[in-house]
Amino acid sequence: MPITQGHEVICCDRNRRGGLKNIWLVEQDDITGGPTAVTFGATHLITSFPTDDAFQFDFDRGTAGFNANATRENGSTLVSVELEFYIPKVTAEVNAQLSQLTESCGVFAICESFADDCDPTDPETYFFVLGFDKVFKEDAYLEFSSGEQSTGVALQDANGTLIKLMGSHAEYPRELDVRSGGVTMTAGGTYTAAWTIS
Repeated sequence: MPITQGHEVICCDRNRRGGLKNIWLVEQDDITGGPTAVTFGATHLITSFPTDDAFQFDFDRGTAGFNANATRENGSTLVSVELEFYIPKVTAEVNAQLSQLTESCGVFAICESFADDCDPTDPETYFFVLGFDKVFKEDAYLEFSSGEQSTGVALQDANGTLIKLMGSHAEYPRELDVRSGGVTMTAGGTYTAAWTIS
């Protein structure tokens, strides 16, 4: 693919915010209409993505983010994607949900960032799809990588679990186009009816 344009860094780009605001996860087998329901835009966008069976996962403020690290070898580029978030408090309910996550068979994540589009009258945040790309499609899925759980030892120690999901893409994560109305993500969405493990 040839380089078709440059990139300008504007003032708003220098005043960006880090971290993630919301995370929704959907198991590969549960996306409505299957992977063929996903459509890609002309730019680096996903213009439609089935979100009916996506479940919101809340986390401690300031603990969620993703990394996308690209390497090139033998003429091919591979992007390793890692999503992490911290779920506070060790409980039986949390551990039951985490067990489902450890046994899931391929996960897609939709992540809303705190960074916005610099519109002073109506700023809109960015949403990214992890675990699905235009080359590998559904085979770019995320898998449970690790869960570091601790109750701590002192009264003010952390009590919770740091979750990491990882996958391999053939490209950097694509933005989910929520501005055109093809996809709607609602914070405080479906928390219940979690995955059933047979």
